[in-house]
Amino acid sequence: MQHGKGKYLGLDFGDRRTGVAISDPDKSIAFPRDFIEYKRMDELIEIIRMTCEEDQISKIILGLPIQMNGIMGERAMKTQDFYVFLKKALPEIPIEFFDERLSTQYAVNVLRSGGVRAKDQKGKRDAISAQIILQNYLNSINRKV
Repeated sequence: MQHGKGKYLGLDFGDRRTGVAISDPDKSIAFPRDFIEYKRMDELIEIIRMTCEEDQISKIILGLPIQMNGIMGERAMKTQDFYVFLKKALPEIPIEFFDERLSTQYAVNVLRSGGVRAKDQKGKRDAISAQIILQNYLNSINRKV
């Protein structure tokens, strides 16, 4: 199931932490990579830029936190602002938004069922949320092909 060369990068953007997931080369499975803790936007962008280079990323999937009622809240607006910074830094890589409703809650449930205590979930939750966003995106494109 090829969609061009390179892997896809999934991001769950947050104010202090951003979850990262990467697809396999066939773009069928998403793996949680890690989370990036940052203080400044340029710091976050640089880490993402390096990740894209190292992993030969051909597309970025950015989770868009639309509210359950379909309204774009403050979180979604911040994510759209982040998109602008990211697009400027990486103009050669297509970036697509993907609805991430319930991904964080699902990630919490996965961790809880795996016995991970709430206080140990922070970064793991972000990486798994990014994985869920990316996997849902991959599922949606692989169904269309």
